[in-house]
Amino acid sequence: MTTDETTPNRPLRVLLVRLSAIGDCLHAAPVASALRRAHPDAFIGWAIQEPAADLLRGSPGVDRFHVYPRRASGLTAQLGAFRRFRRELRNCRYDAAIDVQGLTKSGLVAWWSGARRRIGFRGGPAMGSRELNSLFLNRRFAVDPAVTHVIDRNLALLCASGLAGREHPLAEWRLPGYAEPEALDFLKRHGLVDGGYAVVSPGTIWRTKLWPAMHFAGAVRRLGRERALPVVVVWAGEEERSAAEKIVASAGKGQPVLLAPPTDLRELATLLRRAALFLGCDSGPAHLAAALDVPCVSVFGPTDPARNGPYGPRSASVQLDQRLECQPCWRRTCSRGDFACMELLDPDPVVEECLARLDAR
Repeated sequence: MTTDETTPNRPLRVLLVRLSAIGDCLHAAPVASALRRAHPDAFIGWAIQEPAADLLRGSPGVDRFHVYPRRASGLTAQLGAFRRFRRELRNCRYDAAIDVQGLTKSGLVAWWSGARRRIGFRGGPAMGSRELNSLFLNRRFAVDPAVTHVIDRNLALLCASGLAGREHPLAEWRLPGYAEPEALDFLKRHGLVDGGYAVVSPGTIWRTKLWPAMHFAGAVRRLGRERALPVVVVWAGEEERSAAEKIVASAGKGQPVLLAPPTDLRELATLLRRAALFLGCDSGPAHLAAALDVPCVSVFGPTDPARNGPYGPRSASVQLDQRLECQPCWRRTCSRGDFACMELLDPDPVVEECLARLDAR
């Protein structure tokens, strides 16, 4: 592609800006894949934060990850880290930066890159541009409000920009192979073969997104009766470990329900890539399972699966048949105080979706 903003006879150089979190970065990954399909020789960079950088490092569609500086102790150290980050971006001489995050800091990163074409969403918070984001961009595009899912909106922005053609590209993930030895050793020790077990992840950052551990246990028990499928319960941090242990203790009588060792994101991806099914909440692991094309069932309450659900035909989201008047609230705290949208969701419809995903493999 040669425009007035690129150098003739030089491959296109594009910076993707999506700094965090895990699920949101996975929602942005199809943009990098679409750019690579459209421009096989392009240099594609990604401004990103840890730990998403660790998870995605080695992705074949991205030439370089620019890791946004961690918070340093002291103003001088922080300013120095930002100067080095800005210099790193500038040295790559990007022709275009596409900001799919829509915040002040992501817009600032696009500006720091020195790219002459700085692309983002046009409109207010509902359209994808918040805070002072628009001040740093010079190519802003409105996306049709009828395009609801975040992945489709990111790809629609790319399409509107003309960087990858004018037709809406298909969502594709180009992720590393994920074969972490500790996770593979766990599978081998327990005799778990590819496609022969399910992964359950009860954790999520928001308290309002948590499905009760005993609901998970009920779903795992019924799944065991219906399919006799070994289950691996994964966790991160002590709170999630407590929930995982409750599930194993309650559901593991008479069927193989195993507590996974502590796993980092790449080890989790190794377990997921070889699984027959994933069951969890609206969380990073659910979006990782979907990106890895693993049959995925995710339980939703305060957020809207039409916008943020696990993506693709092998994924399903489950919520109350009759939404509460407050759904979706997008809140980290429950205004009702009873977390009813998650507490009232029975395991049976969740299991039905799990069985449907397994039968459709």
